[in-house]
Amino acid sequence: MIFGWLNNRAAGYRSTVMNCLVSALLLGTQAGCAQHVEVVPTQIQAFAPWSAESSPHELAAGDEIELKFLLNTELNDKLTIGPDGRATVPLLGAVQAGGRTVAQFKDDLQTLYEPKLRVAQLDVVVRNYGSSRVYVGGEVKSPGVISIPAPVDTLQGVLMAGGMLPTARSDEVVVIRRRADTKPMLRTVNLRRYAGQATAGDDFPLRSGDVVFVPRSGIAELDLFVDQYLNQALPFQKGLSFIVGGSSGL
Repeated sequence: MIFGWLNNRAAGYRSTVMNCLVSALLLGTQAGCAQHVEVVPTQIQAFAPWSAESSPHELAAGDEIELKFLLNTELNDKLTIGPDGRATVPLLGAVQAGGRTVAQFKDDLQTLYEPKLRVAQLDVVVRNYGSSRVYVGGEVKSPGVISIPAPVDTLQGVLMAGGMLPTARSDEVVVIRRRADTKPMLRTVNLRRYAGQATAGDDFPLRSGDVVFVPRSGIAELDLFVDQYLNQALPFQKGLSFIVGGSSGL
């Protein structure tokens, strides 16, 4: 009887932790689950189905771009976008590039070059995404913003954050990405299987703006549950409480 009750409460606790994570990610809260928060499990439905679609890359400081002109090849140049988001362009001087997609920046340049060139046709190529960043959090040694100058997969991103802690659950790493319409998509990655078997499809390249969250392992959650629910005097003194669906989950 006691073991069945313990398993049920532990399962409920794990569900509550995941619901809290989803709520925090969707609402942009930074309070963490150690605070008193309202958890709405149905918020998981706010995530769109996962697809290869994502929002186009917006140029930013540190990006290296190359200009290639159709006729005026003497104007071909390689540029680096400065901290103010501007790039120094031949014949034009400083032009705002930060916050513009490659297609938008190309259109801007062609418009600016039309009064100056007989054929203002050019191409813009990104040579180095110096501004590409992903956000790695959860059970990793150095959570935070990770710069990715070259394509990396989820496992590489986690390793760049110092690797997983012993309490990490490596078979359900969460990746969140935004589509072109800014709606978030969510999927999980089994890094345990990928690291052991390198099965195709278990991992994939990260994109700038992706959020990677490594959750706690089931064992670590159970240890925390035992400590807070069984080893401490009731009522609980650590202030960990949740409200699920408007009623106390404790």
